[in-house]
Amino acid sequence: MSFLSFRSIASVTLALSMGHAAHADLTAQNVWSDWQSQFEGFGNDVSATETQSGDTLILNDLTISTPGSEEAAATRLQMGQVTFTENNDGTVSIALPDLMPFQMQIIGEDGKPADIEMEIRQSGLVSTVSGVPTQMTNSYTAQSMDIVLTDLTLDGEKLSSETARFNLGLTDLAGSTTSTVGGKRVMDQNMQASTVTYSLAFTDPEGGGDLQANGQMADISFEGSSQSPLSKVASGDISALLAAGMGGGGTFAYAAGASNMTVTENAAEVFSSTTTSTGGTLNVEFSPEGLAYSGDQNNLKLAMTSPDFPVPVDLDMVKSSFNLAVPVQKSEAAEDFALGFSLNDFSVSDTLWGLFDPSAQLPRNPATIALDLTGKARVLANIFDPALEEFEGPPAALETLDIKKLQITIAGAELTGEGAFRFDNNTPDAMPQPVGIADLSLVGGNKLIDTLVAMGLLPEDQAMGARMMMGLLAAPGAQPDTLNSRIEINAQGHVLANGQRIQ
Repeated sequence: MSFLSFRSIASVTLALSMGHAAHADLTAQNVWSDWQSQFEGFGNDVSATETQSGDTLILNDLTISTPGSEEAAATRLQMGQVTFTENNDGTVSIALPDLMPFQMQIIGEDGKPADIEMEIRQSGLVSTVSGVPTQMTNSYTAQSMDIVLTDLTLDGEKLSSETARFNLGLTDLAGSTTSTVGGKRVMDQNMQASTVTYSLAFTDPEGGGDLQANGQMADISFEGSSQSPLSKVASGDISALLAAGMGGGGTFAYAAGASNMTVTENAAEVFSSTTTSTGGTLNVEFSPEGLAYSGDQNNLKLAMTSPDFPVPVDLDMVKSSFNLAVPVQKSEAAEDFALGFSLNDFSVSDTLWGLFDPSAQLPRNPATIALDLTGKARVLANIFDPALEEFEGPPAALETLDIKKLQITIAGAELTGEGAFRFDNNTPDAMPQPVGIADLSLVGGNKLIDTLVAMGLLPEDQAMGARMMMGLLAAPGAQPDTLNSRIEINAQGHVLANGQRIQ
């Protein structure tokens, strides 16, 4: 998760999500005090003019701003007039303006600023808070919500709306957030929207080209929980937030998606792409123990064209997935990590196949590529510490690596494998010494080489070298055209293949 994005978006979305519904009266001041606590807890400055009129608390010129730093952008959300009205049933209704300006300044690595101005526009928002002061539930619905770029200034040069445009919109928005305050603040959230759309366009002011992109997702949802410290911690200091107990996670899901992108130069198209899918998920978890991401996408179809390539590129994939889990805080003990991905049953068009295999000699069955790694590593420095750039050497020491799965299935051949290694980090100024075994199996390798030679894609001398290498590293299996290999690295640093030393 990008904590720059987290802080910027938090200033926008907390207004919708703050506030279990025990049957007790809440006051407008209860809800407003909770807002202030949440905003200020993430390092925001909050200012407003308060006026009490009967059962309504009116805030004029409500502004939430965050000072910038080397790690995070400066932001400013001007919410204008916000009212909190006490209802007869003990709940509090919140009314927000239809339009709220939002500014952000990002300082690039070259020291040059980018000033971004946007508007948050909402229609039909209904927001009601219920519960007690230590546990509030905010339930909300809205017909639509849009974030629109209104001004972009790069290095002091203001770009026109014809040069830079961006819009992100949601329709039929509904959700709820329960905020529970105890030793920490715990936020349980859920949100649904019928559609999410985006569009962007950018023209290089120096004439370098033009980018146009748009897309949409249907039936998007989010469900998750987070916890944050009650003490004030600058949101740009991720290490401090994690050390203070910041954590959480959630799952984003959508039912269908589509996108389009076009790049032109000198009024001529140089690249275009379209994608469609039938849904997917993204899971995010963060805590002092580490960060974890995983996701999948179903039935992805991708089409690309470019004048630099002779034919369109069409790709179909039944399912793709990935996972990543890494420790981020310095620790004397080794921590778990994981990395994996899979591209399952993907195929390309016959037109693309025909470029190098016009007579269809190679099998055109869908291909699969998958890798699943786990292990343990000792983190030597806090990954998000700004001082990490000054840390000498790698920030982590690898101790074990397990190859849970390796699979490459393509053109009638399949390579599979698994293995486990441990690493000796006790030799100063030397690469960690691996010790372990990997078992590999290749099916259909010789037939694939023969076919490539017959097609003229692989010279005979190179094919002979490949066969000699396979004979050195592998032994024939029980089934035809099957090769098995056990690669071992021992404690003396020797490399053995099926028991024979090769290094």
